[in-house]
Amino acid sequence: MNVNEIIAVNLQDLRLRQNKSLGQLAEETGLSKAVLSNIEKGRANPTINTIWKIAEALHVPYSALLEPRQAAAHKIAQSDLVMQSDEQGHYRIGCYYPSTPERDFECFLLAFDPGVTHVTEGHTEHSHEYIFVREGKLKLEVAGQFFYLQTGDSLTFDATLRHIYTNEGEGISEALCINHYPRG
Repeated sequence: MNVNEIIAVNLQDLRLRQNKSLGQLAEETGLSKAVLSNIEKGRANPTINTIWKIAEALHVPYSALLEPRQAAAHKIAQSDLVMQSDEQGHYRIGCYYPSTPERDFECFLLAFDPGVTHVTEGHTEHSHEYIFVREGKLKLEVAGQFFYLQTGDSLTFDATLRHIYTNEGEGISEALCINHYPRG
């Protein structure tokens, strides 16, 4: 998709989401309805100043009109995860979704060999952790409290606190972990 097509898709999407007609946007930007219509159809090559006028009228950053849209759905296969491990290779972590300016959380797959303990001193201010055990058993210690989780169990806690994971089971334990970093 070329830049004019990207602008066309973004402009129409943003305008419709704000419930604005081409006439309203024309009035707010000082551009004609015909110019805006041609931009929305990808038939125009808008100047930088034109894009700025549109962005200001829509109350969005300039780049909101230039960034390609993400697909409506995006599959990440577990086999595609890049797993990192501790020094001994007994604790492994793979990231499904990293935190981004648009995403205030990250999602990981955690894997613990039997008998393994992993200590986390705490995450950034105001963060929360959500753990869902997919397989096996985990003991979590959070600020001196102990929680015993089995397959299908979940726990949420203040992630700024020191927390310790221990696999007390006989097999590998796997968990999904979401770290949420609320904004504002």
